[in-house]
Amino acid sequence: MIALDKPIRTLAQGFPQQAPLVPESFIRIHPDNTITIMARNPEIGQGVRTSLPMMIAEELDADWSRVKIEQADLNPAKFGMQMSGGSFSTPMAWEPLRRMGAAGRQLLIAAAAQKWGVPISECSTELSRVVHKASGRSATYGELAEAASRQTPATPDKVPLKDPRDYRIMGKPQPNCDNHDIVTGKQVFGIDVELPGLLHAVIQKCPVFGGTVKVANLDEVRKLPGVRHAFEIESSLSKESVVPGEPGLEPGIAIIAETWWHAQNARKSLKVEWDNGTGASQNTDAFLKRAQEMFKQDPANMGHAYGDLDAAFKSASKVIEAEYVYPFLAHGTLEPQGSTASWKDGKLEIWTTSQQPGGGSGLVAQHLGISADVITVHLIRAGGGFGRRLMNDYLLEAAYLTKKVGVPVKLLWSREDDFTHDSYRPGGFHHLKAAIDAQGHLVGWRQHFVTFGEGRRFSTAAEAGEDFPSNFVANYGLYFTAMPLRLRTGWLRAPGSNALCWVVQSFLDECAAAAGRDPLDLQLEILSATIPHNDSGQSQRRFGPPPLNPARLKGVLELVAEKSNWRQLKSTKGHGYGIATTFCHAGYFAE
Repeated sequence: MIALDKPIRTLAQGFPQQAPLVPESFIRIHPDNTITIMARNPEIGQGVRTSLPMMIAEELDADWSRVKIEQADLNPAKFGMQMSGGSFSTPMAWEPLRRMGAAGRQLLIAAAAQKWGVPISECSTELSRVVHKASGRSATYGELAEAASRQTPATPDKVPLKDPRDYRIMGKPQPNCDNHDIVTGKQVFGIDVELPGLLHAVIQKCPVFGGTVKVANLDEVRKLPGVRHAFEIESSLSKESVVPGEPGLEPGIAIIAETWWHAQNARKSLKVEWDNGTGASQNTDAFLKRAQEMFKQDPANMGHAYGDLDAAFKSASKVIEAEYVYPFLAHGTLEPQGSTASWKDGKLEIWTTSQQPGGGSGLVAQHLGISADVITVHLIRAGGGFGRRLMNDYLLEAAYLTKKVGVPVKLLWSREDDFTHDSYRPGGFHHLKAAIDAQGHLVGWRQHFVTFGEGRRFSTAAEAGEDFPSNFVANYGLYFTAMPLRLRTGWLRAPGSNALCWVVQSFLDECAAAAGRDPLDLQLEILSATIPHNDSGQSQRRFGPPPLNPARLKGVLELVAEKSNWRQLKSTKGHGYGIATTFCHAGYFAE
């Protein structure tokens, strides 16, 4: 859940502090001069299993053609932050991982200088070799690795980094390290994990989130072909109206069988009488009706406001109003959710596609009452994430099942499970009102966002903070009102921004049309203004990129206008043109 009054945090504050990293955690150099580099973050299709090792290899001055990449298990003490989410894998790794490579290179140079009896300053590297140009001597990293391991490592933040002009690997096209295995069907995804003695599980849940089992024909299901276990899951779900992003175990019926087909087929014979609970009365039509009622009332909370909106609307030449509505969205990952787990001799081993495996390990330890020290988590390539796998419900379920039945269990959600029990990007309702003066300038902006939550606590990903045009319009107000929701919500690609940019940019087009102005000119004009004000509210962003740089946003708008020949485009009957821009996760975009 997100609290409206939580102060804005910097990028570094928004994530746990990274453990001090050392080269030997990430780099293994072999006698044949091949190099193994550890990929620390979960790979969900965004390419970090290739790109993060590239950072290390570049500063190590390694021969990329002889580099092998190995996926690290979860070990934050050794590898630092192992999470893929928020588009932060690269920016969070950029500095520390390059320095790991540079520190490793310094160890190799020191070993060569000691061996040859020459000053370190006279040695250089190129393509996995240390070179002493004055004497013509050179040695491969493989020949120097053992001696390098005995050197005292340099402090990573003190080692020199390459000039980007000297890059051989970064900034050059590189194939994904798993391309061949993927296209030949050899790549192991989460769905492919196999273990000796493995059983397969499905879970039937109530059609209404949080609904519980009244009665079920479990005795009949247990007798079906291939079925080994069928039982009710003991729920740990709280009764809050605002459901946390990680609510724990959802109630349901688990069926564990010899194959997934047996389990899924047995599910068809399952007859359950459900207690639908408090969520049964909630539906889309009711939400829309309630939101429209709230638009007629004063907002419950102020997010960010300055200036004098009342005066701006009173003196405006034109006042424009509009309502925007968008729905709940499921993630629809190609690979449905699931994990494989094995409980043996008091130790738990998990194979998972989680984007946030550290959080998943903690969730398992908390709910199963075991120490995190007995949990080993293997990171397996995922068939898509999009923010869904930041939630670890499926990981917890697999761990719960294996501990309960005492044999390895692979849990796999069906496609129907995935769509009906997702952690949805929340729907939203926006009432906007803008003031245009006699010269066609935007002088007032009021936005009432009706979202889901309770009081000043909002559902996960119901985000809106100091987004454009905040701080660029003379009079501004962003307000919130929450309504209860008995449904899980979660992050979905650029959470908040993926809906808000559509709302804001569409309404700016309406403002431009009402003012009789080119929407490009209106946006460039707004971005040229700097509005001094006393901030009377705090942003709601959970963790933040650097603030918006208006010159950069203007730059991408002007570039896309130039590339599209915007000034010469003419709308015709039945056809039109639009131009839009947004700033999200430190990125600047226009189309």
